[in-house]
Amino acid sequence: MAGKKQKENKPQTPYHHGDLRPALIAAARGLLLNQGTDALSLRSIASAIGVTHMAPYAHFKGKQELLQAVAASGYDELATNMLKVQKIQPKARGRILAYSYGVEYIQFAIANPNLYRLMMNQIDLEKKISLESPDREIWVSSQRPFRLLYAAFANERVSKNLAHARALGAWATVHGIASLAIEGHLVLPEGMDVIQLFKTTVSSSVELG
Repeated sequence: MAGKKQKENKPQTPYHHGDLRPALIAAARGLLLNQGTDALSLRSIASAIGVTHMAPYAHFKGKQELLQAVAASGYDELATNMLKVQKIQPKARGRILAYSYGVEYIQFAIANPNLYRLMMNQIDLEKKISLESPDREIWVSSQRPFRLLYAAFANERVSKNLAHARALGAWATVHGIASLAIEGHLVLPEGMDVIQLFKTTVSSSVELG
C-alpha cells in the first residue's frame, strides 16, 4: 500500500569461505568449555554459529577431524603462551626458562581442563605421519610446546640426547601435576597451591631464588 514502508528482511552476514573454519573451531571450543566433549558434533557447532548443518563438511570430513582441529588450536595457544613467557623474561635460559614454561603449561591445563583432556586424547605417537596425512595438523601443533622445552634445555650446551631426555622429564612432570590437578586427585598441604607444588618438586635441580 502507498505510504507504508515494507519491512526488509536483511539477510544474515554469511561466513566467507576463508573464515568459516576458525569460526567453527571457536564455536567448538565454546561448547567444549561449557558442556564437555560429548556436546561436540558438527551439527551442534553449525547451529551455534548459525550456518547450515552441512556447512562444516566443507572443512571437516567428520567429528574426528573437528576434534583434532580443536586440539591443535589448544596446542598452538599453549605454545603461544609459552613464547609470551619467553618475551617477558628475555634473560631466562636453560632450566629457569623450562621452569617458567612448566608454570604456564600447568596454568593452561587448569584453566582449560576439557580442552586439555581433548588435546591429550588426540595424539597417537606410534602413528606414521606423512605430508598428506589428515593427522598432520594435530601432529605439528602438538610438537610445538615440547620443542620449546627441548630448546630451553639445549641452550645449556648439552648433547641432543640429554636435552631431549631432560625435556621429556620436564614434560612428564608438568603433565602429571596438571592431570592430577584437573581430575581432583591432588590433596595439597595446607597453604600450598599447585604451582608451589611444582616449584617444590623441581627446586632441587633449578635455582629459583
